[in-house]
Amino acid sequence: MDIRYDVMFAGELLDGQDEATVRRNLGRLFKAGDQTLDKLFSGKPQLLKRGCDADVARKYREAIESAGGKPIIRQVSQDTPSGLTLAPPGSDVLRPEERAVKPSAVPSPPSLDVAEVGARLAAPSAPPPPPPDTSHLTLGEVGDTIPTLEHNTAAAPIPDSGLSLAAPGSDLLEGTSRPAAREVDVSGISLAPPGADVLESQYRKRDTAAAPDTSGISLADPPPAK
Repeated sequence: MDIRYDVMFAGELLDGQDEATVRRNLGRLFKAGDQTLDKLFSGKPQLLKRGCDADVARKYREAIESAGGKPIIRQVSQDTPSGLTLAPPGSDVLRPEERAVKPSAVPSPPSLDVAEVGARLAAPSAPPPPPPDTSHLTLGEVGDTIPTLEHNTAAAPIPDSGLSLAAPGSDLLEGTSRPAAREVDVSGISLAPPGADVLESQYRKRDTAAAPDTSGISLADPPPAK
């Protein structure tokens, strides 16, 4: 009978080790993130491997010690027969009262029947009304006057609006008051000579970028002609 072990870690360090280094080593060893490492260094024993044999427990101890930590190895139990057996295939594993199955209600089919092949499944619709009788109607000649029309087909007269068109070139504002033209004094304005700076000095400042140093750049010789 093999003895089984639980492997745990409670954040204890070997002599001469610092927590930051051991934490980093265990993070790489177990591929653990900050949340898992916080639990491992919380001071409470955290289970790393449950019920393993002696060889596996030894490998865990050596790995944790090589990372600078002090593992906790506890013997938990021995493999003993449990007194359980497997039932043969097809056996009833439930008690009779547990195997009672309520009969399911069988749905009754609706009162439907199948129509004959080609039978109409819906009642025929009502026939459309007959077309109106137009036998007493005739076509008149083009341009004939139809006396039965109530409206007069003559063009309605255009109402007199009292407006007329002025002759070309007429003054449309004749007889109306016009605003007097304002005289603008331009005696204090002069034109600057061509090329003169028309902005004040504070507005004429320009940022001049320094040319890059190209003294260390040279052109490579062209490849020889083949």
